[in-house]
Amino acid sequence: MSIRTYIFALLTSLVLMIAVILSYQSASIFVGSFDKMTQRMMTGIAKQYPEQGKVEQDILGYHVTTDWQLVPQQVRDQFSQESIENNILYSKFVGWVFIAPPEKAYVLMAFERDGKKIFISLFNENVREHVAKKHQDKGIILDPMQEIILVGTSGLIIFVLVLLAIFKKITVPVESLQAWGKGLTINDINKPRPDFRFKELNAVASLMHDNLVSVAESIEREQTFLSYASHELRTPIAVIRSNAALLEKVNPNPSDNERKIRDRIQRASLTMKSITETLLWLSREGDTDMPIETSCLGDLVQSTQNELIYLLSGKLVTVNIDTDETQVDIAVVPSLIVLNNLIRNAFQHTQQGRVDIVQRGNEVIITNIEECYEEGVEGANETQANKPSDNNELGFGLGMQLVEKLTKQFGWRYTTTKLDYGYSVSVFFS
Repeated sequence: MSIRTYIFALLTSLVLMIAVILSYQSASIFVGSFDKMTQRMMTGIAKQYPEQGKVEQDILGYHVTTDWQLVPQQVRDQFSQESIENNILYSKFVGWVFIAPPEKAYVLMAFERDGKKIFISLFNENVREHVAKKHQDKGIILDPMQEIILVGTSGLIIFVLVLLAIFKKITVPVESLQAWGKGLTINDINKPRPDFRFKELNAVASLMHDNLVSVAESIEREQTFLSYASHELRTPIAVIRSNAALLEKVNPNPSDNERKIRDRIQRASLTMKSITETLLWLSREGDTDMPIETSCLGDLVQSTQNELIYLLSGKLVTVNIDTDETQVDIAVVPSLIVLNNLIRNAFQHTQQGRVDIVQRGNEVIITNIEECYEEGVEGANETQANKPSDNNELGFGLGMQLVEKLTKQFGWRYTTTKLDYGYSVSVFFS
């Protein structure tokens, strides 16, 4: 529920409740005033009538008598003499529906004067016809109760219309602020900020704009840093790799300990190379303007697998690779980054089992199966390969995010499938 709907419903309900209470109070006051006026009139008549020597009289439409049997039969049928107390007004309305006059009305009071009991009564068994004749020249006849309800309803309608007008005046700038904020991008931070009429809304707009400016500056600083860092690291990494290769030529048969040291240097340099390429791409947000080259996708897969095979050292993992000679037109560097991250993830997270790498045409499918055996009981531990994980070894926690980013930017179809004992990913380099 929106704030607008909530406030509108709340205020409308409140005013409706007030209108009902006031209408009921007005109706009660009207009925009470009618009773008091009638009681006062009958009390005044009882003090003077019936005159001396008379048993009954008709005064201003009221019947006055000292004999209960002379009270009009219609009135006696409605009230019991034994239940009548002095100075109390008794009234009865037949067919009264509150918003219209009753069909019949009966009124009775008893008084004590000079030791005699006086009965004053009034009745009308054609109230509606009487009211209609009285107002026949006025056209529309409105009962006082109808007037009260009409006034209350009119007040409620006027309030709702005024409330809608106020809401329109307030909500239009709010909705404009919402639309402006939703469409605000880093490219719009230098454009003038619209005026939203109210200072509170303008303050919110300024806060949104200032926050976006701050975010844009942070992103720019981060991208600049990543770009500089990746470029600066390329040179020392190239030096390390070239010197490692030179060592192999100078001394192709090192000792076992020296061989281990050389292998660690090679692995670290390859990892650093991949990290710098990843950092460089992270600094090029949204950049897909890369040269397209015709390359053998199978060769790219083979070379990437060969560079990363050291990750399986000491593991009982079998690698099955199947490629063809298909030539595809692709952006080579982004495709190498994708292949590097996917194969690396599969190798890193498979401890015992197999990794299948299949390339057919433009599609590469990498599947890892984890197999574990303990004391003759066969079980399987599901691996996290080929999907984002919490393992940020050597800085590659961002690798899978970069894969998703690159495949989305270049329109490559990328899917991940969960298997019983592993994962399978597919990339179609279209």
